[in-house]
Amino acid sequence: MSMDAYSSAEVTEKIINMASVKTTMPWYRQLPLTIMAGVFISCGAIFSLLIFQDTSLPYAMQRLVAGMVFSLGLSLVMVVGAELFTGNTMIVGAAVEKKISWGAVFNNLIRVWVGNAIGALLMVALVYGAHVADVAQFHDGMINLAKAKMTPDWGTIFIKGILCNLLVCLGVWMGYAGRSVADKVFGVMLPVAAFVALGFEHCVANMFFLPLGLLVGMDHPQRWMTLAHLAKNLSAATLGNIVGGAGLILMYRFAHRHNAS
Repeated sequence: MSMDAYSSAEVTEKIINMASVKTTMPWYRQLPLTIMAGVFISCGAIFSLLIFQDTSLPYAMQRLVAGMVFSLGLSLVMVVGAELFTGNTMIVGAAVEKKISWGAVFNNLIRVWVGNAIGALLMVALVYGAHVADVAQFHDGMINLAKAKMTPDWGTIFIKGILCNLLVCLGVWMGYAGRSVADKVFGVMLPVAAFVALGFEHCVANMFFLPLGLLVGMDHPQRWMTLAHLAKNLSAATLGNIVGGAGLILMYRFAHRHNAS
């Protein structure tokens, strides 16, 4: 048995063929997998906050290490198995080939987005209930990170969402190319570290970061974040993530499978 990584053409084939499995999965099987994806990404997110709150580290090193530990979330998705919205945006490739309908694409993305949000909010409740924010550095780190995500305008967040999911889906791509757990973990790490270090916007991670910042910041003397701010960020990041993931698979579908439909 070959131990070489799967080729780009083989990964393209795998992603497009998996779309029919993802879109025909019964909701009662899909729901727990979507919730666990939200939980897994939130685990990586809270882990990264440990680094983000440490201002004694040099700026570049802080962000690089935070991104590397954040990759725990996508590594768990790839190895343990879960349904993550950002990766699922690549099912667009199967719709272009008419293997699935566009209705199936939108139905899947909506269900996965909602399930991921449930998992992320569950982790918000657990982290808040564990009094992690009682540690001063974590408290300030949660607020500062959430506040930084609220500052840009909608268009900027949208573009950051495109760049984020280009990198995330490249991480998923490298995970699919790997044949072992180590291949998948190390394949995921650098693309994820890049999007975190560069401050790009991942809608599922923000489903954890922003509600947690909103909850922790309720005792802040200046109520700087509202539900409207939350909606602005998530709407822009979500649409940007769709464009980034769909754009990647369509480029490689054109390169490897443009005569397949």
